[in-house]
Amino acid sequence: MLIAIPSDTTDGLEATISEHFGHCAAFTLVAVDDGAVGEVAVVENGAHEQGGCMAPVNLLKQRGVDILITGGMGARPLAGFRQVGIDVHFKEDATSVREAVELWIAGATRTFGDDRTCGGHEGHCGHHDEPRIVPIEGRADVQPGRLVTVDFELRDATGEVLDSSTASGPMRFVVGAGQMLPAVEAAVIGLEPGGHVVAEVPMADGFGERDESRMTEVPRSQLPPEAQVGAMVTAQDEHGHQFPLIIAHLDDRVARLDGNHPLAGRDLVFELTVNEVQGIEQG
Repeated sequence: MLIAIPSDTTDGLEATISEHFGHCAAFTLVAVDDGAVGEVAVVENGAHEQGGCMAPVNLLKQRGVDILITGGMGARPLAGFRQVGIDVHFKEDATSVREAVELWIAGATRTFGDDRTCGGHEGHCGHHDEPRIVPIEGRADVQPGRLVTVDFELRDATGEVLDSSTASGPMRFVVGAGQMLPAVEAAVIGLEPGGHVVAEVPMADGFGERDESRMTEVPRSQLPPEAQVGAMVTAQDEHGHQFPLIIAHLDDRVARLDGNHPLAGRDLVFELTVNEVQGIEQG
């Protein structure tokens, strides 16, 4: 049985549980067999602009996760987990990954119901509020301050498909709220549901150029025994600020860590179709 827990830190079993699934820095994966805790791994929570709320759902499904233990989440990812066969449980009063796993082993975690979701019966959860939908007066086109849902296909300059709504589900974002690349927002401004556009996003307007100075090599012994290529680890600078690194290479002697965004150094092409435009209550 493989359990995933949204985490604010990358400290394995001692990691702090994130209060909201969508805001976590990483997912701590814990293998449990006959009530015994086994291998522990950490994977980065990928950017939502690459697949919306379904991106982490598909990530965890691909990793073979059976159970998710969480504090709060929206209705869309909860439905997604149900669709892919991952059971979702509430973390109860656990604050660390270890505590959550121990509660699950003891049978003390409850199934995460619709009433606990953001926008559910209470309309909120933890530190995250889903936008409240309100009617749009006049033309229902894409404008700043509106909630937009789009189908998409993301390709690089060679035509390689990097992600799509077919694989990851539609993207959903509030225009102007910093949830989406500005170049993508600009491409859909003024479109109504059914509108289609192809947006070419050069790396300067996307995730920037790769910076090889952000690659670093460390002794393998500095990483946890369960570390794997593609997993995220956390480093700390001289000021105490933590930042994520992705394991790019691993052998018995050294590990190469990459501080670049996974899409850095690529010119991108977004093919977008607007599905829905909704008004939201402004704070």
